[in-house]
This record gives sequence, C-alpha cells and structure tokens, in this order.
Amino acid sequence: MTKKALLLYHHGLGDVIMLTPHLRKLHEMGYVTDLMCREQVETSHLLDNCPYIGELMAVPNPWQGDFQATMIENSNNFINLGAKYDWMGNSLHMSHVAGEHKIDMTSRELGLVLENKQPEIYIGEEDENDIKEYIRDTYPKGFIFRHTDVEYHREHVWDSSEWIKENLPDLPVYDTGENAVGYRQWDNINRAFCMLRYATHRVISSSVFLHASHVMGVTVDVANYGKVDRKVWIPDELTLRIRECGEWIK
Repeated sequence: MTKKALLLYHHGLGDVIMLTPHLRKLHEMGYVTDLMCREQVETSHLLDNCPYIGELMAVPNPWQGDFQATMIENSNNFINLGAKYDWMGNSLHMSHVAGEHKIDMTSRELGLVLENKQPEIYIGEEDENDIKEYIRDTYPKGFIFRHTDVEYHREHVWDSSEWIKENLPDLPVYDTGENAVGYRQWDNINRAFCMLRYATHRVISSSVFLHASHVMGVTVDVANYGKVDRKVWIPDELTLRIRECGEWIK
C-alpha cells in the first residue's frame, strides 16, 4: 500500500527544482507526496510530469504581503491537514547555516538523508519535439538564450546586452526577461527549459533557469549573481564565467 506524505514548501520555482532530490527520496521510501506550494508551481507546469507528486495544493506566498501572518496561516493549514498523512515535513528556509547549500538546508529541515543530491526537471516528449521544430524553423543557425531581467528577484537584474554583443557570436538573442519577447511565450516552463537546452550560448542570472541548466548539464557562458548567495550556486564546471555583485570573479 502506498504511503502518503505532506510537504509544506512555499518557495520559488528554482527552490522547487532543488527540492526534487527530496521528493525522489520520499518516493524511494514508498511515499507519494502532496505538496503545499505557491500557485506559480502549478500554473508553470513545472511538476506536471514529476512521478513523485500526488497533489499540488496552492498556498499564499509569504514574501508577498504580510509575511508573518502568511507563515502562520500556511503552518496552521499544514498541521490541520496532517492527520490524513503517514509522513509530514516542512522546510521554511529559516535556519540557514553559513556555507550550507540550500539542498542541504532543506535536507536538514526535513530530516531526510540524501544519497543522491542531483536535482531533476521533467520535460514531456511532446514539449521537446515541438520546441525542436520551433528552433529548426526560427533559429536555424543557432541562438543565444538570455535571462538577466529577473521578474521576482530584481537584485539579479543585469543589462547583459552590451556584454553579449562584445563577447559572443553575432546570433539572435532569445530573451526571456520580464520585458522581452520570450517572456512567458510558453505557458509550460518546460518548453522554455528546452529552449535553454538547445541554445548555442547561455547568459543567465540566478533564477530557475540557472538551476535547470545544472540539471541538464549544459554549459553557461555567464552565471550572474546580483548578491552574494553561495547557497544556490550551480557547480563551477558548468559555468565559464561568474559575475557577482557586478564584479567578475571567474
């Protein structure tokens, strides 16, 4: 008989990618997980093809509105639902230890020991095939994937256009920034991940796309961090250059 787990995780899409090793661990332990998460997790279709998830339950984002009241509301709802589950866990990201990666912080908060910390994304076959066809028709000679105008984390915004012009080949730029043509072109974020995968070059600020690049094992020309936030860094071997707080450190 399948066991049921309830997990409260009201964080952003990049954080949800970093949660996937824990969802996989629970699955290996025999659980199907119902996830209390931001509405954006559902509407982005990020976890549509995830085999570890039962139900997504939308909860308010504490970082938009009254933080303390929303934290209490989400925690109370979590406790009230708990009687129906075999396992419960919440990761509020309120206990960071210096030098600790966010995956390790989540493990500690959930009380889960991970043998495999590799995150996952879940791209459907139809999405992949459609994007391959779109790229063949639209960018036959290649393109640059850019995401440096970050919607929800303005501290990571960087006008990378001049750097791209001076340092990368003369290719069309597929820009997914908030004010760009590629912004929310696809209602399914996994299609944007496909664009990222098949790009010729990639210039990305700290965001869900940087974590997706890590999962897919693709090279990033520039990883831009607008603030010192080492707990979310992707492996150095995947990044040719790192820009932090406006300074080049690699």
